Amino acid sequence: MPNLKEKLKRKLDNFFHEKVNSKALINLQKIILLIVVLVFTLIALEVNKSVSYKKYDRVQFRSAGATLYANLYYPSKSLSFQEKRPLIIYCHGIGSKRDFDLRVPIEFTKRGYYLAALDYQGHGESGGNINNIDEPTNTPALAQDCTKLLEKLKTLSFYSDVNESQIGLVGHSLGGMVVLMNQALNPDFKVTVAWAPLVNFTPPRFGLKWQGYEEYIPVNLLNGTNSENLLIISHVKDEILDYTENALKAQELTNCSLINITKPLIGGAHQLFSDKVLKDSIKWFELKFFNSTSINGPITITFIWNYVLIFLNLGLLIAIIFLLISYSAKFFRLRPKSNNVNLENDEKSLRKREKIKKKIIRYVKIAQIVLYSSLFIINWLFFSRLFGLIGIFYASLVFSGLFIVFKFIIYVIRLRRQEMRFSKQHLKDVIKQEFNLSVFVYTTICAWYFLIVYLLFSFYYPFAFMWPSSLTNIFITLAIFPIYFSIEILFRKILYPLLSFIKSEKNKAKITIAIAFIIHITLMTLASSYTYLPSVLFTFIIFLIVTVGNTIIYEHTRTFSAVLVSSFTIIQLFFSAVVSNVIGLGAFAPLF
Repeated sequence: MPNLKEKLKRKLDNFFHEKVNSKALINLQKIILLIVVLVFTLIALEVNKSVSYKKYDRVQFRSAGATLYANLYYPSKSLSFQEKRPLIIYCHGIGSKRDFDLRVPIEFTKRGYYLAALDYQGHGESGGNINNIDEPTNTPALAQDCTKLLEKLKTLSFYSDVNESQIGLVGHSLGGMVVLMNQALNPDFKVTVAWAPLVNFTPPRFGLKWQGYEEYIPVNLLNGTNSENLLIISHVKDEILDYTENALKAQELTNCSLINITKPLIGGAHQLFSDKVLKDSIKWFELKFFNSTSINGPITITFIWNYVLIFLNLGLLIAIIFLLISYSAKFFRLRPKSNNVNLENDEKSLRKREKIKKKIIRYVKIAQIVLYSSLFIINWLFFSRLFGLIGIFYASLVFSGLFIVFKFIIYVIRLRRQEMRFSKQHLKDVIKQEFNLSVFVYTTICAWYFLIVYLLFSFYYPFAFMWPSSLTNIFITLAIFPIYFSIEILFRKILYPLLSFIKSEKNKAKITIAIAFIIHITLMTLASSYTYLPSVLFTFIIFLIVTVGNTIIYEHTRTFSAVLVSSFTIIQLFFSAVVSNVIGLGAFAPLF
């Protein structure tokens, strides 16, 4: 009789591999090399950041019953010509968040400004809804969010270093409307720059349902006396907000300065992704604050290098995560005792057609891969065009449902033809294979590689920190399970078995990853009407990254439940963050 120690040793032996082979050591060497490179790129990013700001604080405050968040950036530069510093509050565009667009924080802090980037109602990490009304004052929440943030900032120790006569606002798109309302209602804001602002509309529109509060809409609120020192910058061919109805209307009401952009811009006219926009904004503030556009030195726009270094670091981190996923597999006993059922059936099919040339079989399977991938894309496109963004959910239900029905019909036919027999032992083997403890532990560790690295980087460097604003939204997004379930069905149950003509599992994984890039980029392109919203685009990118990671996991486990665990752990969190935005944005309620 084996004693307890021997039993434990045997169980651990079944759970883990005893040895790490030479291939795994090569992966470890690659990881170490990438970490060394990462250290240097992180140092470069830190140096680049230090040119702009010393540090940042997360600021939490209340407005209209909701908890809102902002990032407060501390400037690296001192002003030789005055003791105290200006303060700017920045409001991002619709569907975005406070740390997606780093242009304003980078360019203003390096010129000696304090900069507070705000997630206003229903955006990013903040709670609330863009239609919230502050009950004590009967004022739309958006019209006071900047004021409430300023009140909070006044209670912080840094504020003693702020020149109260030099407090300004910058806002883009819906954020442009937010700053226009706040500056009109609060004289503490001395100078305002609005990029492509929403000015003129009749509710309900753009998700705003302020019936009875129309007087707060900029077209009804702005005038020459409550909008001093206002500059509007807009593209004459703005594809989102009509130039005449918004920018020109604001100028007509306030007699403000208006700068027209006419050249084609990267990302579209509405995004105003242009060095000129930044330079003109900086000149405006410095003219009004310092009575000079030269006293603070020449304007040099450098934010692009910041983005280059951020994405370089993120690319290295993702590569390290993928290598860790592959390397970690060597420590677990992941391979099932028998091959995947689909692969067994595929091999039997090949044996039946031994007389057919392998070349023809390969071409047939490649054609099937193209066909099924195309059908998946067409299915998403059809339902999204028919029902809006919620159509992606319907498309996923249809795709998954048809696959399950088709598989069940094939199973019943094979039973009737007696090509196979139902076996309890076979069922037990399948369940044991799909719910293997070592596979579950391995997959969970792989998912947490991604989450931990993401959280550490996001807190170290404030960029693209996506987090759900409430626990409720996490539960609500359980409903999106069919979306990533359908994606995993496509890649693991349909496309992967069709690659059976390729002997190497690693090569199968590489081809699957290449197909994933093609399909996901195609879906992003087809959904361009939604992906101009940064949070939606970011989620598409997360889907792609998770699909690649899951392909590596599947290469080592060949277990469908493993990739579902990975998808659920990662995608659920990021989709919850998007849902937080969607709930806060009445603008997109009809799409869901």
